[in-house]
Amino acid sequence: MNSSAFHNNRLCVIKFIFHAVLLLFICVIVAVAGPSLVGKDGGPTGAFTYSTDPHVAALQREAKDVVERYQTGLNTSDFATIRKLFTLDAVAEWNEKATVIGPDAMEGPYEVLFKKIKFTTDFQFDAVDIYDDDMAIVRTHHPIGQTEFIVADGSKKLDFNREIFVLRKTGGDWKIILYTFTTQPKQGEQ
Repeated sequence: MNSSAFHNNRLCVIKFIFHAVLLLFICVIVAVAGPSLVGKDGGPTGAFTYSTDPHVAALQREAKDVVERYQTGLNTSDFATIRKLFTLDAVAEWNEKATVIGPDAMEGPYEVLFKKIKFTTDFQFDAVDIYDDDMAIVRTHHPIGQTEFIVADGSKKLDFNREIFVLRKTGGDWKIILYTFTTQPKQGEQ
């Protein structure tokens, strides 16, 4: 074999090794970062993962953001924040409470609730389902160890709630049209 052929073979081997290492590196990056990029975004115990369709994932992010703002209002006992997230004809159904329709009717029950309980809610997202680009159903639950602070006596009790938020996109904004929750038999389950 002459030196030119040897040099060409050596160059081919080096290129092959370089491409193999590059491919391996890309595979490692996709394996490590891929799941977080596509997105298990339900929280530590939530089952939700963003759609791989960019359009649907964008809608999911918008709808999920509304529920996260609701959570912020809940945790800060701020009904003014929560009020803006509901449509004028929205329905709220709580355990062992009368159904209320519209933010004006919701204000009283929320204010009573905030005087009794301080929340540190950390919604775990189980689903953010989009329908026809203008309707979303968001399911959440509370993780194991989640507690509520009882204002009257300073005690804490376990929070067994799971929620369903139904949202509609109106005027370019997602708004809650139905909010309901139930208690679950075992904390931290969907």
